[in-house]
Amino acid sequence: MNSNQNKSFHDTLQQFKINKKQEFFQLGQITTIQAFKYDGTLYRQYEGCKIIANWDEFVVVLLMKTKVQEININWIVSTPMLFVFSKKHFYNAMITLNSNDQNNIYINLASPFFIENEIIKYIDFDLDIKCYGQDDFNVVDWHDFKKSITDFRYPLKLIYKIYNELDVLEKKRKNKEGIFAKSFISDIKKILREKGDL
Repeated sequence: MNSNQNKSFHDTLQQFKINKKQEFFQLGQITTIQAFKYDGTLYRQYEGCKIIANWDEFVVVLLMKTKVQEININWIVSTPMLFVFSKKHFYNAMITLNSNDQNNIYINLASPFFIENEIIKYIDFDLDIKCYGQDDFNVVDWHDFKKSITDFRYPLKLIYKIYNELDVLEKKRKNKEGIFAKSFISDIKKILREKGDL
């Protein structure tokens, strides 16, 4: 994995403002996803990701036998997963498509995604949410988040934005909206079965 630093967070978001209609690849195209720290350091890369949906609210990418690289470790995604990117909010989510239909949701508080050289990129803010049961909403990595606030000097405006996104996500979880709606995953599974991807 190339660990060269990306542009700073502020430079990146200024260059790649989120448009009402994010320009994107053709459905079915294979691409790469890169996750950066706030200082622009590339820390994780996913290779072999398939674009399966581009909706008004979300872009959905399929990870199936996808190669994942970090600086000191590599692995292959063994269970099919959805990588869901919000177009209007500061988060993305990974949804495990388990055979028993108990679909675990892992949410990253992160910048809106942007596209550069046909690669999906985002900045991870080191605060996550685990939703592994029907009513689970467990915020994790508080220690990492607080450390990153200090190490990377998150601006106060960004910190407030992240806290606000937590409230938004908790409300959506409670109301079974967005990525928490049963129809969200069932609609995607239908697409995958029709395409022969599941």
